[in-house]
Amino acid sequence: MTSWVASPNFWSGRVAGPPIAVVLHTMAGTIDSCDSWFSTPRSQVSTHYGVGLDGAIHAYVRTSDTAWGNGILEAGNSWPGRAGINPNRLSVSIETEDWGDPAQEVTDDEYAAVRTLVRTVHARHPSIAYLVGHDEIAPQSRAHCPGDRWRASGRFQQLLDDTGLQAAPGSA
Repeated sequence: MTSWVASPNFWSGRVAGPPIAVVLHTMAGTIDSCDSWFSTPRSQVSTHYGVGLDGAIHAYVRTSDTAWGNGILEAGNSWPGRAGINPNRLSVSIETEDWGDPAQEVTDDEYAAVRTLVRTVHARHPSIAYLVGHDEIAPQSRAHCPGDRWRASGRFQQLLDDTGLQAAPGSA
């Protein structure tokens, strides 16, 4: 079951076209702190979903709208989208709880919920072809997002395999 925790931080609609990618993040905190931060207009940030270590799913922004969690493209990026288009405009974004510990393992419940969510989002938006980490959009300022908890653990690759999505061209 998904809990709705509305964020005021989004653009209505999808002016650049349908989403082409799911972007995976790590929260650097708890799902409760993420709920609070995304609910605050002054934060000027949001993602579409958050997933707790226990598998709880929180929805912040409808996937038909544009969340503000992916920032801008940085030098060295491997973003698969069109040049000159803000990645927020072409993505669905998912934060994952880590209790502020970059070494926190992705739990089986968290992984299963993210896998189900990615499959559900992809079914709703068949234009999605890619699964990318925030580090692939912003390799300088977000080099550790989603971090080793997803990458070195093999969970990111497992998610690619389990969902049939592609890695960004040129990604590591």
